[in-house]
Amino acid sequence: MNRWIALAAVILMAGPSAAGAGEPPSRKPHRLPTVDLKQRVIWGATCAIPDGTGLAFGGQDQEADDGRPHTRVLRDGRWVGIRDDLRAANPLRRGDVQVRALARRQQFFLASARATYFRGLGSPPEGLSVLGMLARDQKEVQEELRTLIGELQGGPASATGAASVQARTAAVYLGQAEVKVALAAQALSRAVTPAVLKAMHAAQVATELAADALGAEPPPRALSPLVHEPASGLYVLFGGDHLDYLTNDTWVFDPKAQRWTQRHPAAAPPPRANHTLKATADGKAVLSGGYTYASNTDYCGGQYVDLDDGPWTYDVSADAWSGPADGVPPGSRVYRTGPFHPDHFLEGPPPDAASHEKVLADIPINRWVLLKPPRVPRQNRDWGTVRLDSDRDQILVWSGGHSAHGGTDVLHYHLGTNRWELPCPVAFPLGQLYANTAYPEGYTFNRRPWPTGHTYQNYVYDPLSKKLLFAGRQRYTYVYDPDVADWIGRFEKPPGMIYNSCFYTLTLEATPRGVFCWGEAPNREGGLIHRFDATAETWRPVEVQGHLPEPVVDFSTMVYDARRDRFLMLRTPYGKKPDGQVYELDLNTMRARALDPVNRQAAASRGHAIDRACYVPGADLVLLCALLPGDGDGLRRHIAYDGAGNRWVSLTIEYERGKERPLAPTAVHRSVGLVYDARRNRLWGVDTNRLRVFVLRFDPDKADVQPL
Repeated sequence: MNRWIALAAVILMAGPSAAGAGEPPSRKPHRLPTVDLKQRVIWGATCAIPDGTGLAFGGQDQEADDGRPHTRVLRDGRWVGIRDDLRAANPLRRGDVQVRALARRQQFFLASARATYFRGLGSPPEGLSVLGMLARDQKEVQEELRTLIGELQGGPASATGAASVQARTAAVYLGQAEVKVALAAQALSRAVTPAVLKAMHAAQVATELAADALGAEPPPRALSPLVHEPASGLYVLFGGDHLDYLTNDTWVFDPKAQRWTQRHPAAAPPPRANHTLKATADGKAVLSGGYTYASNTDYCGGQYVDLDDGPWTYDVSADAWSGPADGVPPGSRVYRTGPFHPDHFLEGPPPDAASHEKVLADIPINRWVLLKPPRVPRQNRDWGTVRLDSDRDQILVWSGGHSAHGGTDVLHYHLGTNRWELPCPVAFPLGQLYANTAYPEGYTFNRRPWPTGHTYQNYVYDPLSKKLLFAGRQRYTYVYDPDVADWIGRFEKPPGMIYNSCFYTLTLEATPRGVFCWGEAPNREGGLIHRFDATAETWRPVEVQGHLPEPVVDFSTMVYDARRDRFLMLRTPYGKKPDGQVYELDLNTMRARALDPVNRQAAASRGHAIDRACYVPGADLVLLCALLPGDGDGLRRHIAYDGAGNRWVSLTIEYERGKERPLAPTAVHRSVGLVYDARRNRLWGVDTNRLRVFVLRFDPDKADVQPL
């Protein structure tokens, strides 16, 4: 067997490893130190040598459109990017583009199949037409893979030496993907199962690895040191943190040829990041230390575990690693485990829409019912809310920051089957995790944004574009496509939505005519309104007549009153007592005014917190996440605003009385969301702290509605 075939076969055997492999169970998880976010590039590596030259690679570029700083060399005392030069000189660039596009298509098909499964449409007869479409998609991918394999197996005519090896290595990866896709296509004619979804994901990963082999640079990574090995004159790069997985690939950079080359040793150290690399005097580089993932679900718990398995020595000329153990196949990936990986949510019985719809139909009237999905996400997603995607019958959760979950993933909760879906492996922002306001800007390596220090109400589902909008970042609004189950782009915000710590108060709400944003007015008192133009993908300022107050952190919200086509703004100035006032913004006249509820003083005397709220069309009430004070285990009445009577009311909704606090979403503050499900005439509440899901069958005529 030729050497390149043997090496590619070793890589093929690696595939995506079981998440968390190699983690020493006895070591204590720890957190990483924070970095200075004023730097444009964070978590990267540089290596300067005495002759005045050097190499920089890796890390996140907080301003780049792809989140990457790419390759830089030290020339005349300054770092110069050579990305374009590397790409221009890459004989495999056409294949690189084609294979990356195919990996993205496979990701979309996987998202469609996963959503089909979680909606309970994964088997005939309900999902017969969907299954046929998914099977056809995989057959098309299979044909495209075969074509690409044929083009790469012989190596492009312009590819020689190392480039030819990379082309053939990519062909082996694509062969692995083709096998998985063929299995999925055949199985999809019968059903979508966890095994099918895992096969589709394995095909996506193998296609990504093929694209990495065809690239002009190593794939992006963080906390991966560089070392210059003087005998060969080469720089050595090993492993690193992709933020959603760890890798153990080996690359060298030739400063004379200005070229990266992937190496293919027979075995390599287990995946890791934050290790050390040191050159010796005999043509070798020595690796020690580093971390693997802890997959810790403790509150603010450490997410990294130190490795103590070295030293490992890399012989540059022999392309061989040696160490205290046999090593593992190069090209392996280590993902986080448990609730940080999508496979965790495939566990349990298949989603059963018919059975769950019967549960929803039979729940008692005027009682919050706590549902129990088979798998519940971790960690807590405090400091936010939830949004209803009525087009796909699901709730979307982009919540967290500060001392809560800091990943780039958007959770999907499927109303029709009582199942949580995690679309992608969780990525964490290294040492910035659990920081208050110090989360990085910009894109990750997967072109996903980090959450802000708190997400609060700065994201919403837009019924016109059918996308999720996240406006909490200083400069950009980010767009999430639930069909792709991923972030798909961003666009710049207007000046009126850009101010210091805007994520605290930018409040987004959807209407049938689109999404509106209520925010502070920079440099003056009062609030501003912007409307999202889905066609132009931009925010447009709205001229408001009359005085509109500004939103405040923690104690304000905005609700759309569908019967009167208006917004109702509820707020309490920070650090002050509630005053019972309600503000209106008429969307036909764009006139703002204070409504002065008839029992405003009575409401103020109750001292209820202003928090998340939801308009209930059939009842014509705005239900607040607030309960009247109560003593002991007695039932506490809910608080609502009656728009027809312009008055504050209380009403009776039953709930289970737990030891800590009432088991109702309306007893939760600042980490909760209420949504109205018109399809079933049900109210849903999600406690984003514990990811508890509640449902309510509400009948106002039987709720003893009384004025405060």
